[in-house]
Amino acid sequence: MKKTNAKLQEELADQKKAISEVESEVRGLQSNLTLTEITSKKSELQSEVQEMEEKLNKLRSGVTLVKPEDKKIIENSFAEKVSQWKRRKRMFKELWDNITEHSPKDQKEFKEELGIEYDEDVDVNVQSYSDMLASLNKRRKISR
Repeated sequence: MKKTNAKLQEELADQKKAISEVESEVRGLQSNLTLTEITSKKSELQSEVQEMEEKLNKLRSGVTLVKPEDKKIIENSFAEKVSQWKRRKRMFKELWDNITEHSPKDQKEFKEELGIEYDEDVDVNVQSYSDMLASLNKRRKISR
């Protein structure tokens, strides 16, 4: 009976091993897409490619996607925002200097205590936007 039991235990282990192999193969097959899913995905991707090619052809043909009037409005708005930013930054600096002029506290500590961050603290520089604005103005003058 011991020999039969050992033999049955081996067969059981072999069957468990075979079952785990088959289950892993089934999981692998289930993770793959079915033929209908593949065809639907293919048709989605083909339509997406076609839309992108149409856009690309429009761009290559020289069609302007932004109207000149809209572009001018946006550029003027950008120029206004940059000038407001400069003005407000200058006003804050003057105010801050007046407030902290006779303050016994360290300016950095006081600034952190109030939760104030300068543009430079967050790696933003108004000068880069001013340069961008200057290059826009140059292009406007050249195109006229």
